[in-house]
Amino acid sequence: MKERVITAICLLIVVLPIIYFGGYLFLGLGLVAVAIAIFEMFAMHDKEKTVPIWIKLLTFAGILYVVFFPTFFESNLYDADIVGCIIALILLSINRKRMNSNELNIRLYPIMIFYLGLSFRALLQIRTNSLALFIFLVVTVILTDSGAYFAGRFFGKRKLAPKLSPKKTVEGAIGGFLIGLIFALLFGINQQLFAQTWTLILLSISIPILSQLGDLTASAFKRGYGIKDYGKIFPGHGGVMDRVDSQLLAAVLIYLIMLSGGIS
Repeated sequence: MKERVITAICLLIVVLPIIYFGGYLFLGLGLVAVAIAIFEMFAMHDKEKTVPIWIKLLTFAGILYVVFFPTFFESNLYDADIVGCIIALILLSINRKRMNSNELNIRLYPIMIFYLGLSFRALLQIRTNSLALFIFLVVTVILTDSGAYFAGRFFGKRKLAPKLSPKKTVEGAIGGFLIGLIFALLFGINQQLFAQTWTLILLSISIPILSQLGDLTASAFKRGYGIKDYGKIFPGHGGVMDRVDSQLLAAVLIYLIMLSGGIS
């Protein structure tokens, strides 16, 4: 616990000023974070290092392209996605008969281009749009996670998904949802973040749900590959993916609403 607290304090000291000032500092942080996340996913999937390096390089380039191209070149959303689709199709078109299926599950690599690419792009674009909107996302997710932990600890009886995460309970999930919902509604109203009331209501309901689904998705990956954490870069906290997994699905939803003009 002591190690976990010290790591959290150090992270806050480094990361909070970067988030506050934004700009190229935040883009630099995003580049480092997404690069580490990619390597964590590679390491999880390819423990025996049997996947050809060119597949990893192509996947790495595809993810970075989807994340950063629209930001640096003010490109249309679909320009980056078209290139991402082309790269994914190239990966899928590999002749699998030449490779041992136990050595290479090729489906994960095109999935990574969109799972990591679109979600990290969403995180960057949300902060670029508004610090308040970024706080809305991150704090709602953190409070949902904390609420689920304490509600589960004091009231939890029924297991939520024992095969994926044995400690999570239905009561914890409900508690986390309610805490996240209340904060999101109050903060959204106070900051006048959304052009229409329905947008605030939709996100206030959806983010606590999506954050818990994101956490369960990460647990499914880790359990499927027999690992406890994605990485060890943060003592007591795991890797980058362990820190952001609950943010990713919720960030994509906010990003899509941004693109539709639903954010003030």
